[in-house]
Amino acid sequence: MVEIKIARVPGLADWWAEPKPSNECFPPWIKDLRKEKLLDNKLNMSDCLPAIEAMLQGIIIEFPTTMTFEYLGDHPNLGKMIACDHKGYPIIGGHDFSQYKGAEFQGFHVIKVGLPWVIEVPNGYSCLFTSPFNRSGNNEPFCISGFVRCDRYYNMVSIPFALPLKKKGDVVSVERGRPFVQIIPVKRENVELTYSQIDMENLELTVKQINENPGYYKSMAKEQKK
Repeated sequence: MVEIKIARVPGLADWWAEPKPSNECFPPWIKDLRKEKLLDNKLNMSDCLPAIEAMLQGIIIEFPTTMTFEYLGDHPNLGKMIACDHKGYPIIGGHDFSQYKGAEFQGFHVIKVGLPWVIEVPNGYSCLFTSPFNRSGNNEPFCISGFVRCDRYYNMVSIPFALPLKKKGDVVSVERGRPFVQIIPVKRENVELTYSQIDMENLELTVKQINENPGYYKSMAKEQKK
């Protein structure tokens, strides 16, 4: 088990809900799919353990308050003009388009959202800050992922948050309580890529077990936990 220490800066955004273990922020649509599975016994995403375990990693910070953003137009010197009905913290700035020109999300508007906590992890670990896994579609706001050395960097972290404001008149609302960022401690290790000869006997055995038991992967995972 890896300990994540969270300390709020006194007096800063005390109205922002504390981070939660990811298992306390499980999406209701997965729970609904599980109920359907119990009724009709048909496979759905609630059976996909790799997807479920991705959503259960680390901790979740929810969006602090409902905000609405509108693309008003373009200024000849200042560029995009974006209005927001929330003033001040936690919005602490933004990124000019030129800073992410050519990126897949270059049509989005990127703001910086400051977190009011200092996050610590054990020596040798970093934290992956990313959009909560399996929660966003193609045209929704998302966090630009970052890998922060929280074992050494004793400071508040700011999250680049990309908003799909692509043309004049576009409006985006982000609701209070929406899962905002998922934080996962990861041990920093070098990766050595090697290419090996496939073990056909082992592969054939695994395929046979899956054919005999569609829930083989879940059973295997439960055995590993014992």
